[in-house]
Amino acid sequence: MIVTEIFYGVKCDRCGELYEDGEHSFWNDESSVIENAYESEWRELKGKHYCEGCHEINEETDEIVVFADYPQHLKTLNSFIDRIVKGLSRKVFEYESDFQVKFKLYKYSRLEESEENYIKNLLGENFSSLEYEVGKYDSKSCIIKIKR
Repeated sequence: MIVTEIFYGVKCDRCGELYEDGEHSFWNDESSVIENAYESEWRELKGKHYCEGCHEINEETDEIVVFADYPQHLKTLNSFIDRIVKGLSRKVFEYESDFQVKFKLYKYSRLEESEENYIKNLLGENFSSLEYEVGKYDSKSCIIKIKR
């Protein structure tokens, strides 16, 4: 017998991160995923969900303060990394002067030249640098620095 099952997950409306608790990314019911996400400092504001890295709590008013949206070129870059390059464990680090996007490479030790050129053209004057590093167990990572 084939049974259809619906699963629920929570995705950050600012950075696109999918909530995971170490064991699960999806649950059988909506209330379970919301409850687990809230225990991990995720918050909901006006129907949108935010991970712990995309908001802070105002200590005086106890209100949720969501950080400014990512620029469109950063959102497009993240989508390109996730869907075309198939980068693993993509993380965005925010600094006062720039963003750094770091992800692991699955099959190759570096991006293809056409992929590097696409990234440079996509980011235009916001592009700062593209570097590679070798991590534990010879894992390869790519770090893209983007001006704010």
